[in-house]
Amino acid sequence: MGERARLASELADADLIRYFYLEKSPAEVADLLDSMRFDLVESQDDVPFNAQVKSYLAAKDEAGDPWIVKPVASDEEMMYHRSCMLAYLLDHETGTLAAPTTAVLIGGKRYRVTKVVRHAMQISSYNYMEAPFIEILRADLVNRWIYFDEDRNPNNYLVITNKANKPFVVAIDYDKADMLSEAMKITGMEEKFGWLRTEKTRFLTLLRPENFEGVSIADFDARLKAFAEIGPNDFLGLAKRAFKSWCPDPDATATTVTRNFLRRREYVDRYFRLMFKSAQATESTSHESDYLAFGQSFLDMHNKKK
Repeated sequence: MGERARLASELADADLIRYFYLEKSPAEVADLLDSMRFDLVESQDDVPFNAQVKSYLAAKDEAGDPWIVKPVASDEEMMYHRSCMLAYLLDHETGTLAAPTTAVLIGGKRYRVTKVVRHAMQISSYNYMEAPFIEILRADLVNRWIYFDEDRNPNNYLVITNKANKPFVVAIDYDKADMLSEAMKITGMEEKFGWLRTEKTRFLTLLRPENFEGVSIADFDARLKAFAEIGPNDFLGLAKRAFKSWCPDPDATATTVTRNFLRRREYVDRYFRLMFKSAQATESTSHESDYLAFGQSFLDMHNKKK
């Protein structure tokens, strides 16, 4: 079972599965978004407050579902937001619940559009340092690292519940993802797990490197494998869809972005598998650390008595 199918199974809610297009492949979602007709609406009732202050407007699709939209100034900016759609489609395929997002023409004018996540709370309303949220955020680091998305703050994650009142985290806002950069903007530290970033004023994750201590590769294995299973030609096809009509040479741009994705995916997979071991090996290392700490504590007490 693929990670998208697994997520749909966990949701176990037909309305949510339909709303987030989990029954569709990334290519099917891309085609759906490009063929979808949007109508701007005057009412701002469906526009979250955080989006209103950023000048987003309201729109509806043919099914009557609400979207927030914002004008795009140029074809260059349009191409950028189309590249952000690729990050969303990767989330969609790798089992990360995410708000559908793209950039389209509405009434002949350019807009970026994001589907409204209804009945949601910001993740800051919960203790996301505890289960199940911390496990989700740990795995989510894989995605953000691959996208070079250095602006992940509590406003970028919402929490919804299914019919059984089980919470699910929804990733939103790809505005700072960078699928176009050929340089490695995020790299791993050598001596211990951690990351070095080009942009120091933003956050790659809500977690700190120490929040990853004591976990095994099992916490990331499914996500890493989900990325590894995305075929180069499949991704290239998505990239060609994304850039068609929005840049002078969409095929060349798609080829470059595909090369970027494959390079980042390989780097992140290799780094995580180097830094995190099996559950058994992690538990053994943890016990050894406990014994060393106990021994040091005993020596400290003994020295104090002298």
